[in-house]
Parts: sequence; structure tokens; C-alpha cells
Amino acid sequence: MNLAHPQLDAVLRADAGAVPSLVIEEQNFFRTLLQDISDQINGLEGETVLSQDDRVLELSRHAELIDSYLGFTLNRKPLLGRILAALEREALSDAHYLASMQLLADAERMVAELSLPFPCSLTCAKLTIGAVWKAAGIEIAEDYDDPLEKLLDYMELVREFDREKLFIFVNLRSFFPDDRVALFLESALGHGFQLLLIDGREYDKLELERRVTVDRDLCEF
Repeated sequence: MNLAHPQLDAVLRADAGAVPSLVIEEQNFFRTLLQDISDQINGLEGETVLSQDDRVLELSRHAELIDSYLGFTLNRKPLLGRILAALEREALSDAHYLASMQLLADAERMVAELSLPFPCSLTCAKLTIGAVWKAAGIEIAEDYDDPLEKLLDYMELVREFDREKLFIFVNLRSFFPDDRVALFLESALGHGFQLLLIDGREYDKLELERRVTVDRDLCEF
């Protein structure tokens, strides 16, 4: 995938050979660009253009902006929603349909038995297999010692349950040492993920990094 912006001469290309990075030392443009990307991911209009094979892609569907690494969780609502939908499809497949219907029947029967002393009859009008999974409070287990491993698993889950996306990491270099980021990029490329680093200051250039810098005078090199 390629990311372009009217104020950038370079096109940031995410491919299998290297990880594009953008260092923006001028704070106003740094904030403006990230705000534009964030707005588009949230469904608003903007100037940043994401494309692939000469086809413009909606950032809201094909990009994710990750700008916080403190308390980062896999249990993001959009991802959990897609996992629950996948569970429901699997529960209603030929292999599990009878067991799923038996589960619903057992629940309805238990409600009927428990409500026998009540001066009314109760029905389970909204009881579906999807409602059962939602009520169960299903979450992704998060037992990680390495937060970068969690990020890799998150990208894998998004690809599995949603689609291929461009993952835009903001100031990742500020939170992790160079050697760990280098291993992270190597693993990400090895898994075929597409990612972009955007930082507000310059760090030592990594072997797999293809960098564009915008300095404080908005000069690009």
C-alpha cells in the first residue's frame, strides 16, 4: 500500500522489502498529518491518500493508527465484533448447528422451569446464538511479557478476521530500544504485514527502514 499527502513530495510505499518511515520534526505538520489520518479512519474527509495498485482505498477500512503503547489491548471493539460474528457463523455451520440449537433449547427450558412459580409466562424473544456469545463476555486472552509481540499478534488477528491493512505506528521508536524495534520490523515483514512508522524526531536508521525526513523548515529529504 502507498500513502501520499499534498505536503509530501515522497510517496510512502509499504512493500515486502522494507518498512517506510516518516520523521516529521516540524510539530504543526506532524500534528496536522496525524489528525488528517485519524479523521479519515473515523469516516471524515481528508487530504491523505491511501492506494494500492493504482486504486484509492478508504483509510477507514484499510488503515489503523496506533499511537498509544501504554495499556494497548487486543480487545478492541471492532476486532471483538468480528470475532463474535465469526463465532456465530461457525456455530451455525453444519458441523455445530445441532449443538447450537440444543444450547438455545436448554436455555429456554431452564427459563421456563425457573419461572414456574411466577404469575406470568416468560419467553426468550431475543435468544440467539450470537446473543449468547455477547452475554458470555468473550475476550482475547492477553498474557504477554513483550508488548511488541502483542502488536504482532494484533496485526495477525486483524488480517484473519478483517482484512489486510496498513498499520501506522506513531512514535514507536520513543517507547522501545533500537534492537527490539529492528526485530519487530523483521518479524512484521516476515509475516507480510504492511506498516508505516511516523516519528516526531530522528533516531538511528534501522537496516529495514526506508526513511523520509521533514525537518523544522519543512524541507524534505
